[in-house]
Amino acid sequence: MSRRAARMKTILLITEQFDPTADHLIQVLRRRGCPALRWNLDRYPQDSTLTYRAAADALGGSIATEGRIAPFDLIGSVWYRASHCRGFPPGLKPQEREFAAREAESALNSLPLVTDWRWMNEPRRHRDAAWKPAQLAAARRLKLAIPRTVITNDPGVVTAFREESGGAIIFKTLSQTLDLEPGKAAFTALVTEEALSSLSLIRHAPGIFQELVAKDYEVRLTVVGDRMFAAKVLSQRNERTKLDWRIAAHEIKYEPIELPADIRDKVSGFMAEAGLIYSCIDFIVTPEGRYVFLESNPRGQYLWIEHYTGMPITEAIADALMT
Repeated sequence: MSRRAARMKTILLITEQFDPTADHLIQVLRRRGCPALRWNLDRYPQDSTLTYRAAADALGGSIATEGRIAPFDLIGSVWYRASHCRGFPPGLKPQEREFAAREAESALNSLPLVTDWRWMNEPRRHRDAAWKPAQLAAARRLKLAIPRTVITNDPGVVTAFREESGGAIIFKTLSQTLDLEPGKAAFTALVTEEALSSLSLIRHAPGIFQELVAKDYEVRLTVVGDRMFAAKVLSQRNERTKLDWRIAAHEIKYEPIELPADIRDKVSGFMAEAGLIYSCIDFIVTPEGRYVFLESNPRGQYLWIEHYTGMPITEAIADALMT
């Protein structure tokens, strides 16, 4: 190890076992000679340990995983990719598992409060910034255009909103986890006459309903600190991806583009207000060239965008973590 690497603080990657993005970032950090520790939360607490040590004159601790121990004071920054502890024995009863998960996450969620690490993103900021109603409120305050939206569990409200919108509205979920089984992702869907017959289901699970906005193309923006990597998503050239390009993300083309200056300024304000260092933000660009904010994902994926466009997003993440 070089003298420079020996002086550098360790970068902690809080993630899960299957995370190609984390694999790639670790390669970049190693190439730079930067020490990194990967902590897979889907193996905690069964196969790794988090220890706090408190006394009158000091408070510290360590994380031990995959045969390595990292004292708190040797960690400088954190890439926060996973937030739920899932490493529990399969034989636990439901009540036992609930208790164990609550205890493990209490230990995990205390880390930002007792360390001076640089987080990307700080967990409490991430949690608050992930709420879709809060995102729309922030975008509106910053004068970003947003679709007319109803978030509700009232079928009558949705029916009336659909009529007001000329029958053209879409449905989206309020949340999306990183650990869904293949084929289980919840994509944007049109609220058709047939769908109205199942609308009573939202009594148990509220959803997002928005007017259908005309698209020329879409933009996937990855923000890393003060750097912005915008990709033009040519979703309207493929019939399958016109409504939701995520259905076939590898079947469409992407091009690097420059954001209009006013959109850059508003996005900077959005990130500052949310207290985020990293996020992926999605826009529709209408045939008139108007940018319409859809949502922000503080833990969004980007690696395929980097692959198709050549934009150095991973290098920017490494820069931010090593600062």
